[in-house]
Amino acid sequence: MRELRQFVEVASRHSISAAAKHLNISQPALSRAIQKLEQSYGAPLFVRNGAGMELSPYGSALYSRAVQIIPALDEVREEIEQLQGRAKAAIRIAAGDYWGHIVLPDVTRRFCEARRNVLVHLDIADEGKRLEGLRNGVYDIVFGTMSSRYGLVMDVQFEPMSRQSTYVYCDKTHPLAGRKASNEEFMALRWINPGYDDDSGSGRLARQARDFAIRADTTMNALLLLRGSGLVLSASSGFMQLFAAFGITRIDIEDPGEATDSGAIHARNALNRPNVRDYLNLARDHASALADERKV
Repeated sequence: MRELRQFVEVASRHSISAAAKHLNISQPALSRAIQKLEQSYGAPLFVRNGAGMELSPYGSALYSRAVQIIPALDEVREEIEQLQGRAKAAIRIAAGDYWGHIVLPDVTRRFCEARRNVLVHLDIADEGKRLEGLRNGVYDIVFGTMSSRYGLVMDVQFEPMSRQSTYVYCDKTHPLAGRKASNEEFMALRWINPGYDDDSGSGRLARQARDFAIRADTTMNALLLLRGSGLVLSASSGFMQLFAAFGITRIDIEDPGEATDSGAIHARNALNRPNVRDYLNLARDHASALADERKV
């Protein structure tokens, strides 16, 4: 079972080194585990090329079953442990940076205070991992923007709960802090990529090629790198209050683009579980309260 989980991690990340880092094991140990699994099935599970680790036809067959088997076995284990009084019920949530850092911390604390017999798993993950986890039953709900990718692989429901714009942020000492950037000034900016697509954003941010100086793995890491620097960062308008506490403000740009909706995405049968419904209700209420605060 452990080797199967490791195989799924490598397949999802297309990289032995990235999977080993995530699993907190050494790269040679993970390579040996994959080799052992390949020997047990008598077939190569990966094709190793310049782009990384790609599934072979045999690996694809195993992967399609493994991503169904692992969550099912986890549920059975949890159910047995709950019946034995050795474990709590659990719900699994994944979110993008805005939801994970701004909205859901208060939601999760309130939920845990009211539901002492439920364990909440909360992951902050990129869209690819959220989509894959929802499709494979790893997550009960994911929070973020709704893309067409979800509808291509499964039947989901999307409930918009928040509407956010994309802002350009800088340190308060930056020459452009608090004012509008001209075309020449915008072209000269150097950017931090906060862990997602280089072209993320709308309006001018999507059309204009940008000079990225740093690629961070999370928005919070990017925030720390931004402090006291001459770099800039594009991120959700929902971060403005948090960023201000770190001395980070915004730059106005021409054509910032339209605001986008984000919220809860889940399988249609997810709301059959009372704990999932209760968590979703708290998230809805808190997102609405945050929107009301910004209007004041």
